Amino acid sequence: MDIKYLYEKITNIESLEDEFPILKSHITRMDPFVLDEVIGRLRKQIYIVDKYNPVVRPAIDPFVSSELGIYRRLDDMELGKLLNYPKCCVNSFSEECRFGIDSEHLKDVDNLIKLLKTEDDKVIDSEDYKFFKQYIPNINDVYAIVLPSGFIPCSIMCKEAWENKLIGTVNQKEFKQLEELEKLLYCELPHLHGAYEEYFEKIVLDGKL
Repeated sequence: MDIKYLYEKITNIESLEDEFPILKSHITRMDPFVLDEVIGRLRKQIYIVDKYNPVVRPAIDPFVSSELGIYRRLDDMELGKLLNYPKCCVNSFSEECRFGIDSEHLKDVDNLIKLLKTEDDKVIDSEDYKFFKQYIPNINDVYAIVLPSGFIPCSIMCKEAWENKLIGTVNQKEFKQLEELEKLLYCELPHLHGAYEEYFEKIVLDGKL
């Protein structure tokens, strides 16, 4: 999913009926002027993000997500469906009350590094190794693992999250570009949501490789 999917949904309310009844109910009761501002900001975010083409999408503009009630009104399953989160990640977030990158995620990072640095032929022939090698041809080139802010995966090694472009890797140059994108989004789309000063979660691998 990219931000364009959300834009398409909220600009075509009828398409929300079956899959997103709570969101549709809220949008139909919104002040038209506020809805217009939401659509305009979302359009602007799409324009900015497209120029950078990051490996994973950034968090949705906090003003947009707040006004649409994405994190406040939607139940976890409707939220997950709207943002293309894997069900396993939605269940982990909901059932285990995980609210950020935690020690288990960092263990996953260590396991991922160990997997991709192995010289064991049996491991190299495994499905896990082959899968992650598609996304990370050379682990030594990776500066950080990145995710959209607000997305808490069940595991850093969740294959569906990688397939959905919710987890990715960047080198040091790409990391700087992500920081530039964040600054530009913050300047062009100012907001008062203190929890979202950054649009990406970043796990820097410095010292782990």
